[in-house]
Amino acid sequence: MAHLYKKLKKGHEYFYIRETQRVYGKPTTINQVYLGTADKVEAALGKGGFSPKEFGSVFALNELDRAVDLAGMINEILPPKKRVRGPSLGELVFYAALNRAIAPTSKRQLANWYETTDIQRIRPLRLESLNSQNFWNHWDRISDSDLEKIKTAFFKKIHTLLPAQKHRLIIEAADISAPPKPSVFADMPQPDQDFLAEHLAQQKLGLALITEWSHGIPFYYQNFSGGVPVNGFYDHMEHLLGKVSSLGVAVEDVTLLVNQEMDAAPIIEQIDGKDGLHFIVSRAPDFAPELTEISLKDFRPLPGKRGAQLSPVAKEDEKILYYETHETFWNRPRRAVITFDPKSFHKSYQDLGKKVQRVRKEMMALSQRHAQEANQANAVDSIKTHLAELCLRLKISPDLFQLNFVTGKGQFRLEFQLDHRQMSGVVRHFGKNILITDCEDWGVEEIYDTCVTRAVLGPDLGDAKAANANRPYGNSKDNRSLFQKALLPLYHWTDSKIRVHLFVCVAALTYLTLLCQRLAAAGIKMTPNEAMEELRELRTAIYVKDLEGKLRRVLEEVNDQQAAILKTLGYVVEDGKVTPLT
Repeated sequence: MAHLYKKLKKGHEYFYIRETQRVYGKPTTINQVYLGTADKVEAALGKGGFSPKEFGSVFALNELDRAVDLAGMINEILPPKKRVRGPSLGELVFYAALNRAIAPTSKRQLANWYETTDIQRIRPLRLESLNSQNFWNHWDRISDSDLEKIKTAFFKKIHTLLPAQKHRLIIEAADISAPPKPSVFADMPQPDQDFLAEHLAQQKLGLALITEWSHGIPFYYQNFSGGVPVNGFYDHMEHLLGKVSSLGVAVEDVTLLVNQEMDAAPIIEQIDGKDGLHFIVSRAPDFAPELTEISLKDFRPLPGKRGAQLSPVAKEDEKILYYETHETFWNRPRRAVITFDPKSFHKSYQDLGKKVQRVRKEMMALSQRHAQEANQANAVDSIKTHLAELCLRLKISPDLFQLNFVTGKGQFRLEFQLDHRQMSGVVRHFGKNILITDCEDWGVEEIYDTCVTRAVLGPDLGDAKAANANRPYGNSKDNRSLFQKALLPLYHWTDSKIRVHLFVCVAALTYLTLLCQRLAAAGIKMTPNEAMEELRELRTAIYVKDLEGKLRRVLEEVNDQQAAILKTLGYVVEDGKVTPLT
């Protein structure tokens, strides 16, 4: 309930709008907006629309949780302690998953983000309880065996919510990095900082995920300390399939996505002898250079939205192209699809140009410093060594450059130029990927779309960042894959926190994909990112809504797309409020 509240400060009256709500049975102030002095109140109230708060995204995912009851599920496995006040362990996990699905923040910023939402009208809580220490105190209760029980109960429940049918399963795996906490380096000598930073940078965490193909709804996952096993992954895959089968999912049509870091040969050797198991292998162009020699004139536009870069009005030179053939890989003829992404090509080409200019600038400056050095042999060696180290940092080959040292009159001159033959060979690979598969009945667009949405062809998981200057929490134009968005940013770097955090990430991914599955069943085709973008714009605000001047928090204008999503969830908007369909 919203009402005017007056404060006296040094004999002057100041007015606020206060909102109160019962939280854990006690009346609590959940929001306060400053209006000013008495002479400013009437003008301010006439404008209305005070304190807008994000509503649609939080409401929609909370409605989906009614059928899942994640908090109740966890509390049944690990009952709350008698003297604990505030959110239970299960509720804290849910609040973390809700934030992760909508606009991931660190635990330190979690309460601040929830303050920008209308969570108090949807699922009331004391925001001060959403602090880092409270999370760690509760999460430390979850042992490995407890987490396994939670995972089993959660995914078993998810499976019961889906239509009874055979599911095409996808197995995907990727590595993520846990960034070091900045405070760790405080007051630490520089050599120790460098050593620790290098050690932490080498730490990897792997995640293997089984999802159904159509919407990407997770069915189970497994994490690996040190990263996804490069060798022997097939044994882990069989373990995952066994867990999914024990949950009641029919394991009859499974496709493994093999990324560029995995050793494909032993995995494919075992898959070849199994009915119902298939693979899609992603490889860089240098895996089969002869395929990159094929002229782009022989490529065709990729069918579907992906081929047009998700835009029906994409220009011809922006469309993704493909070339399909059959070649022998791993001792058998395989279906090979070579794709060409013009946007990726131009970005890589521009990046290479910047790196070349940097190398040229540094080489010329270095040669001028060494031009009159007495020991010219040492100077030449120094320049060559610097070139090799610089190219290593820039991740380009020193073979792209030709150095010619012209000596005379006690000094030398550096002639620096590009090796255009080497350069053309490198540029020829830009924008291209090779997909090798035994899925003969899949369309080309299905193969490519699956790889893109599951991060096989997406940006490096260690480098993806969400940034939007117009929105402090989250990115409405986030083009990362769904898999990447679920995992990053990580905000954790200790094993004990990461293992619970990964469950939170996968739970968030589950809610997002369940929403899209519900929307698709109603004929609304939206990606999770699109659905969240639309719902995040559905807000509430405080208005004067009757002749007596009483204040009410109501929904702002609802567009047709938002109304359709709410209807799919069983609600309509009446008099500024969300009410169940009758």
